[in-house]
Amino acid sequence: MALRESAEVSEDTEGDLGIVTGRGDGDAGVPHGQFLIRLADAVAGWSWDEVTRLRHIGVNLVGPEATSDAILVAAGFNGITRVADAIGIRLDSRTANASVNLRATIGIDDFAPAAKWIA
Repeated sequence: MALRESAEVSEDTEGDLGIVTGRGDGDAGVPHGQFLIRLADAVAGWSWDEVTRLRHIGVNLVGPEATSDAILVAAGFNGITRVADAIGIRLDSRTANASVNLRATIGIDDFAPAAKWIA
């Protein structure tokens, strides 16, 4: 299960989604993955001084637009999931069933009660 653009990987690259929950080391098979993981962690952790420091690094590493996009995606995703959790939105049964293996691989079930995954 992947979004259209995130599924675009070369034949010699295999993404490791377990990295996003600390179940591994490395770059997750993504160009500049270690940087992006640190940036997303800083955004999710509300570490604004670290976000500022990493933003300056990102401008030189991947460019200003890609750096802004990465920050916006991390902040937006974090906000959307917090809103959904707060108002009790659950996954529909089709998505819940389709994401069982993915959730197990990345350990996301550890972050919420089982009721979250049941529509």
